[in-house]
Amino acid sequence: MADIAFHGDPALKGHALAQLRRHIAADTFVYFPAWENGQANVIGAIIEADDTPGYAARLGYPIALAETLPVFVNGFRPRADAAAFAEAWLERTPVGADLTGVVSRLILSLLEQQTLCAVAERHPLLEQSRQAIVALHRRAIDGDEPDRKAWKSARLAAVAATDAIGDDPLGRKAGSAVEAAAWPGTMRTVLRDTLSAVGTLNLYRSLAEIGWTEEEESQVYKIREQAEKDGYKADLDGLARVYAILDADHPALGERFRMRCDRMDKSVATYMATGWKAIEVMEAAPLVVEA
Repeated sequence: MADIAFHGDPALKGHALAQLRRHIAADTFVYFPAWENGQANVIGAIIEADDTPGYAARLGYPIALAETLPVFVNGFRPRADAAAFAEAWLERTPVGADLTGVVSRLILSLLEQQTLCAVAERHPLLEQSRQAIVALHRRAIDGDEPDRKAWKSARLAAVAATDAIGDDPLGRKAGSAVEAAAWPGTMRTVLRDTLSAVGTLNLYRSLAEIGWTEEEESQVYKIREQAEKDGYKADLDGLARVYAILDADHPALGERFRMRCDRMDKSVATYMATGWKAIEVMEAAPLVVEA
């Protein structure tokens, strides 16, 4: 069954936009929760409930796309940028567009990202699996939806390829991304899970570039935990407190931790870029109902 944007009804799109804009104007648009005390996230603003399937059904979006929408929005900071993206999401989705192939197209864009491809190519079985899953999503886009047996076979092959990688953390994270993508676009969490796995791979690679280690991560955690027990620097909160503690007692680690946090902040680029890509793919979707 096709997913037709706004079920071909311009009034439905206009009503959804008006609801979202009302929350933005009233400063009740939030990242989370979905719907509580008059505040709403990108789903709750339309449905007035924590009901992602209801959002997808009401507006004609594929369930996997609706499931991933809050992940896209949460990548934007400050909140004004998140609101602008949420508004663009509705505004730029064409009324009557056939969105059936959008999820598979987005998964293809993730499976073809440079870091994932480069890591997979170091492991022939994983690269073979990646290419097989790419082929399945391309078939789905062309209207030749693979059956459950084909998807299951691809998943089992991806798991086996990941298990064969051995001691290569980047390789195993690339394997997780390939495994996550081995589901049809109709599966509720396939896009969200694939995006998360690719984002994790990109972050891990980025942290490896600066040599940040798990030992350093653990050291910072223990320092922060001890400071909380001792009430040290209690006049500060959050990262400001951690920075102050490290600057006072562990300046070299503090400098490294700032580099780590900078890489963490930049890691949301994968999520934001995929969000904008989703809008572009929807804009290019064929119209089956003229607005």
